[in-house]
Amino acid sequence: MTTRLQEIKCSLQSDDEEIRRSALQALKGVPFTGSLALIFSAMGDESWRVRKESVEAFLSSSPDEPAIDKLLELLRNEDNAGLRNSAAEAVIRLGTEAASPLMRMVKDPDPDVRKFIVDLMGAIGDPLFVQPLLNALQDCDVNVASAAAERLGSLGDSLVVQDLVQAIAANQAVLFRFSALGALSALAKPSVVPEEILSLADHDILRKAVFDCLGSISDDSSIPLLLNGCYSQQKGSRAAAVKAMFKIYGRSGSEVRYKITDDLRSMNGNDVITGLLNLFDSRDSLLTEALIWFSVATGDIRFIPVLLESFVDERFTESILNALKLFGPEGISKVVELYPASIENARNAICTLIGECRYSEYSDLVGRSLKDNSAGVRTAAATAAARLGMISSIPDLVSLTDDTDPNVSSSAVSSLQELASIDRSDILSVARQFGDSEVPRHRRHASLLYASLGENERLLLLAKDEDPTVRKAAVNAIGRLRIKSAGTILVMALVDENPDVRMAAAEALGNINDNSAVEALEHALEDEDTWVRCSVLKAIAKIDRDHTMSIIKRVHPDAEGLFMITCLQILEADCSSDAILIIKSSLANPDPDIARHASMSLERCLSKK
Repeated sequence: MTTRLQEIKCSLQSDDEEIRRSALQALKGVPFTGSLALIFSAMGDESWRVRKESVEAFLSSSPDEPAIDKLLELLRNEDNAGLRNSAAEAVIRLGTEAASPLMRMVKDPDPDVRKFIVDLMGAIGDPLFVQPLLNALQDCDVNVASAAAERLGSLGDSLVVQDLVQAIAANQAVLFRFSALGALSALAKPSVVPEEILSLADHDILRKAVFDCLGSISDDSSIPLLLNGCYSQQKGSRAAAVKAMFKIYGRSGSEVRYKITDDLRSMNGNDVITGLLNLFDSRDSLLTEALIWFSVATGDIRFIPVLLESFVDERFTESILNALKLFGPEGISKVVELYPASIENARNAICTLIGECRYSEYSDLVGRSLKDNSAGVRTAAATAAARLGMISSIPDLVSLTDDTDPNVSSSAVSSLQELASIDRSDILSVARQFGDSEVPRHRRHASLLYASLGENERLLLLAKDEDPTVRKAAVNAIGRLRIKSAGTILVMALVDENPDVRMAAAEALGNINDNSAVEALEHALEDEDTWVRCSVLKAIAKIDRDHTMSIIKRVHPDAEGLFMITCLQILEADCSSDAILIIKSSLANPDPDIARHASMSLERCLSKK
């Protein structure tokens, strides 16, 4: 063995990284007699691959406490960061096996070592370390005490909250208080916050941290302090106060919410609003959401520019529109006043608001916006034109159906469909114009307009169009309208040369619930396209569920991929004893996707029993 260790030692001195790494592999599982020094030496190797192998070698040899004690001694090395990091990694992976050595060493005279130990306890994350970390809150070195506070926060034991509060009161070091406030944010449940914490807001350097903490741990009792925080000269503190109030409001009951809103309403017209508007940062989603809420609670129209600028984020679109609506006539007047100088997002929001609120007195603005340089604004204006019933906008909407932006084009067609209920004559004229066009895209538009107008005969003609995209659009429209007389045409479409048309035909037959089409649909189960077969099976299930079960019983032994998954989805909706038997038989399917879907379907079926 001595000769073997000597060979390994020589290999570890090689210039070749791979030779050094291979030498360590030979030490795996070998008792530490004579090898521990080699492993520790390799933990400081210049190569991270060698260092990683040294950690594996140490762990695989089932280290006892004396070996772990020696490992921890490596944390004293101030010259080799790689060595310290490798030792730390080994300790963390040992977990609670290293608990006793760690708890002994947390009292080490060297504060740097104590901090390392505290960090390792937190990284391991075992409740065993709660008491040693509580003790470390009293450490004379602020870095150690701060680390202990942070690690207690990550351990998640809410029983230490009072200890943290007492430590904050006793330890006046700013670094410690920052760390302890962060831990409280993670651990404390919302309630009345002790005065020891609230009083820290008197210190400029701690105010933001206190407000952040209150947002997580306070009930509404801290609202007066946070309201006062809105007047702070520090931008970060104002933002923290706004966000904290928003979070407290969100978890409060209706009575408390009313009181908070009443307090905020007193800010309407107050100079403090200017300071809050300066906080807006579109990158901070929580702050944006809080400011939207503030605008509603205060009712101050000075928030309108911020609301308009925030409109670009779809997460806030609905809440922003609701906020703008609450400002009433004064608000919309201010909004329209801002329109000429507004950025794209704001113009989009203004058009949307006008349409949503049916502010017909601003139809001229919407009409001008149909020709805006921004595609987003044109889209919003087209939608608003329909909401306002602007039949005068029909020529412009017709032009927009050829817009290069697909969203604009789609919105224009949808608006023409809506206007069909107001001006049938003009929209029918547009539909005929599109229907006679040589451009397939126009004929697709015609199918949508004919559907809105109830022009079934013209729609059926388009289902035979030479262009497959037009046929598909017409067939889809027939399905949505559930035109019973279209059964024959749809059955013919089941054998269309284009698979998208065949899929649309199957879905349409399912929608119109045509029993006479079941036989044709069953023939279509032989279609070469998997997606078509899936659509056909779903259509049969809509029309005749009992017959669907007999079909699935017949086809499932040979069914594959997506088609078998479709069978499982239909069986899951049935959950009869026969359905469950087929689902169970699919658990052993060699296709992992089918087996996984079968497992989920079976679980859902059994939960219904």
